[in-house]
Parts: sequence; C-alpha cells; structure tokens
Amino acid sequence: MATAHPNQPKKQDPPKAGQRPSVRIDDQLAADLAVLMSTGDNFSDVVRQAVGQRADMCRTAWAEGVVPVGTAPTLLAYQLEQDPNMMPTLPTPAPAPTSAYDARRQPSPLPGGHPAASVARPSTPAPGRGPQQRRPGPYRGVPVRHVNQAV
Repeated sequence: MATAHPNQPKKQDPPKAGQRPSVRIDDQLAADLAVLMSTGDNFSDVVRQAVGQRADMCRTAWAEGVVPVGTAPTLLAYQLEQDPNMMPTLPTPAPAPTSAYDARRQPSPLPGGHPAASVARPSTPAPGRGPQQRRPGPYRGVPVRHVNQAV
C-alpha cells in the first residue's frame, strides 16, 4: 500500500470557475497589493489582471518556443506606454549614440553634387543569422521578433 509522503508538496489543480480560493497574505503580498490597488482597482480586478498578464506571458513563450510547454519563462524586460500628459514640454536633445553605427560620420556630398546611389539590402542574412520574421505579439502594434534557430 503506497501513500504519498506528507512532506512532499501536492500538485494542485487550478480552481474551477465560481470557486473562491483563499490566499494567505504576508507582509510582502500586502505591500504589493497596496501598490497595485493604489491605481483605483479593487482586489479582485488586481488579481485577475496580474494572473491574466502572467498567463499571456506563458502562452506567448510557449507558442514562440522560448521555453518548453509547462515551464515558467523568465521575464527579462518590459515596455511601458508613455502617458502623453507626462511628456516633457521642453524639447529634448538628440539621444546619445548607442552603437558605433549610430556614431559614424555621414558621408560628405560628392563633388559633382549628385547623391550617392542607395545601397540595397543584402539578399542573404549576415553569417550566423537566419532570416527574421515579424510575428504579432500579445499587444496590437507591438510585434514579436523571432530569429530562426540554427540547426
């Protein structure tokens, strides 16, 4: 007769619709909830939004093959939409170069005054890089860049 060891955590099934799961609220969770609820949302809305956002992140990571299905992805960065009311009113200086390509000098005009011929995109990707595809992300207008894996 085999029984589960009492100290091993049991895998829980997700709650069914209509159930009211309980959560023990420690100091850290209380502080996090206070931040989220300071936006005017109630407890239920905050939990729904947080769980929905995490679920979208998992679905996207699994669909894009970032991590195996059933594995939690690690969030490395996020992008926030700028509130137009928070934009500075004064003009800002041009951004500093972020790479050597940004800092290179622009070629001076040719002596004859004719513009230089445009350079066509290469027909093949750079060595070590596969063709890039634009795929729709979880948010309208924000594509997910996907690089094909080398075989």
